[in-house]
Amino acid sequence: MKRIANSLALMAVVTIALLAAAGLASAQADRTPKKRLTSPATVKGYVGGEAHDSYVIRAQKGKTLTVNISWRRRDNNRAEFSVSRSANFFSSSAVTFGAESNGGKRWRGKIPRTGNYYIYVVAHPTVNYTLKVSLK
Repeated sequence: MKRIANSLALMAVVTIALLAAAGLASAQADRTPKKRLTSPATVKGYVGGEAHDSYVIRAQKGKTLTVNISWRRRDNNRAEFSVSRSANFFSSSAVTFGAESNGGKRWRGKIPRTGNYYIYVVAHPTVNYTLKVSLK
């Protein structure tokens, strides 16, 4: 009987530890520094693999934010960016206003609320890119 109780206690401890580890993984912190931009901005970067580059720009309500990305094509490399209100890349989602064009290389949207807007750049496998950001 004591052996069964010990086994159940051990299983409970293991289960709690696994659940805690899963919770920590889903709440991953974004330690990538955010480069502060002012409009107009042109930045060059290199990114790829599991990495991302992060930018932040303060935008006033009613202004139009425009983001363009370009890169030198090599094999099947590809760069993408997203605009988000979240300071954490891992829990971010794209803003629901604005529209992409030029095959996802351009985004433009009217700012609905004053605040910080985050631009995240990712690539596969790797790219040297140029990001242009403006507020008008």
